[in-house]
Amino acid sequence: MRLTRIASTADAIHGRVFTCRLTTHLKNSLPFLQKTSRFFVSSKTVSPSRKKTLLWVDANFAYGDPTTRHLLYALPRLQAAGWRVKVMCLRSEAPRDTVEHVFMPFGRSLSPLNQLWFSLAANCHGLWRRVTGGPRPAEIIHASCSTYLGSDIATVQFLNCVWLRKQLQLGFSSIKEFVLFWLHGVAAVMERLHWWSPSLRLVLPASDSVGDEVRRRARRSAVIETLPNSYDETRFNPAIREERRIPVREKLGFQPGDAVFIFTSLGHYKRKGFWLALGALTKLRADPATSHVKFLIVGGKPSTLAALQVQVASIAPDWKQWITFTGQQTDVESYLAAADAFLFPSYFEAFSLAEIEAAAMGVPLLLTRHHGSEMILEEGVNGLWLEYDADAIAETIRGFLRMGPSAFSRSIGKALTRDQYAERLLAIYERMFAESEPSANRH
Repeated sequence: MRLTRIASTADAIHGRVFTCRLTTHLKNSLPFLQKTSRFFVSSKTVSPSRKKTLLWVDANFAYGDPTTRHLLYALPRLQAAGWRVKVMCLRSEAPRDTVEHVFMPFGRSLSPLNQLWFSLAANCHGLWRRVTGGPRPAEIIHASCSTYLGSDIATVQFLNCVWLRKQLQLGFSSIKEFVLFWLHGVAAVMERLHWWSPSLRLVLPASDSVGDEVRRRARRSAVIETLPNSYDETRFNPAIREERRIPVREKLGFQPGDAVFIFTSLGHYKRKGFWLALGALTKLRADPATSHVKFLIVGGKPSTLAALQVQVASIAPDWKQWITFTGQQTDVESYLAAADAFLFPSYFEAFSLAEIEAAAMGVPLLLTRHHGSEMILEEGVNGLWLEYDADAIAETIRGFLRMGPSAFSRSIGKALTRDQYAERLLAIYERMFAESEPSANRH
């Protein structure tokens, strides 16, 4: 009850008072900004001499990063269409020979604060360029939300403002969670500032529900267009599942009659509902009729999993008989192939790539109604909805076991293949390039 009152109070403060003050401030400032910045002038005439240049802004450009991986895989298609891409970052796996890099300085000791530090450094860099009259770095600037307030486009793959409420409702189980809560608070302020930035022309949320959240908090004139996440269709498909299912199950020691529920995550186990899943399966294991359930957990660093296993042992002392931890794997599709269902009672996502990959393999989904799940789950077709309660989840799983995995069919909802994502992204850039004035006239 106390946490609920705190959450409600926090929401009132964050969602009403902050928005009211920020709205008033920005409305008062907007005329001045419009007069002093040529960023607001648009022209549909494209000069033949203009070059299609693009700046991506994010702390980490990596093929394993859930935010920037989609951009990196789209890079060849953009370059083939004549786009010259630059990146501003702390770390990058983008090719150095074809992509220009601007690295912000950082030290290893800043690792837990990398995102906050990068946002500060990137915005100071942009402010200095404007003050000194430096040229605009690219025709289009595309940044991850809350990283760079001077961008034309903001991609939204996380909502700090929503997670703050969820964290208050769940409570804190460690000092680390408490510290991260305040860092998310700073990021939530940066989110709001980004959505109200006069430079921002387009917001690209990963799902419709995330877009609805942004729409309630951004300025009314903000253009919001959902750009769903993508997956590798060459790795995640029914043919791979059929080919690898039996060999991988035998390798992991599963019997033909075992019902294997898979949970994939690199971390954030509490947010992703790991303890709900464990509680539900523990209850099922206690019933002889459903004692054949097994839990397959893919992902996680050794140190993280060691600590997790200690906690698991306090809940399920016999966990080694029915729970398998694989650690981080490069061939996640092989482990998905071994599973009978994807169990993921997460409290918050944007549009989970793990859910997309499982659905693409044809593995039935058992999901809670979190952001992005509306983009992938069709009740009774490719999965079932779960409640945020271990007993209720256990009952839904009982129903699933009675129906059997064969009762469900493959559906990827609104997810995109990598080629589809690249084409959508290219179309957005081309449209914005045609509608904007030359960068020489903007700051």
